[in-house]
Amino acid sequence: MTVVISETLKEKLERVKKREWWPVALLAEILNKPRRYIYRRIESEDFDIMKDGNSKKVISESVVTFFEENVS
Repeated sequence: MTVVISETLKEKLERVKKREWWPVALLAEILNKPRRYIYRRIESEDFDIMKDGNSKKVISESVVTFFEENVS
């Protein structure tokens, strides 16, 4: 099966790749998704995180991998 990613999503993922990690709020803004969507992906273990005190930092590589494997 071939995965087809829209040009808009490709551009967003290229921006995500530029950093090692993202705070949830900024990642949600870049992906144009609600924060809750990002938290659900974290809870489902689709996105990897590192914890820094009370904040969660989403690992960029896990975001890119998730969308490349699951968007068609």
